[in-house]
Amino acid sequence: MAPPQPCRVLRCCSCRLFQAHQVKKSVKWTCKACGEKQSFLRAYGEGSGADCRRHVQKLNLLQGQVSELPLRSLEETVSAGEEENVGHQQRQGAEGSWEGAMESCPAGYSHIL
Repeated sequence: MAPPQPCRVLRCCSCRLFQAHQVKKSVKWTCKACGEKQSFLRAYGEGSGADCRRHVQKLNLLQGQVSELPLRSLEETVSAGEEENVGHQQRQGAEGSWEGAMESCPAGYSHIL
């Protein structure tokens, strides 16, 4: 029985996905996701096919989690800003009238408003 074909973990320069490819003499390879043809620049891991596939899954999962962090913080910031604006508008509606301003003026200065 022939020994298993060694694999490499590569990353596409176009779609940024990690992939497992068999080791070949050629330095050219094609991305399985987007079809981009490219040269071999860096190996993110080498080993058996099963080991490389597990490593690819881990790397792509970590990359996805890292790319979601800025989106989550942006969504949280936007939702917090919306809640703050709603609360501010409600307070402004209650205190936004001239009567409310007159009540909050110190005694003796109500004629200026």
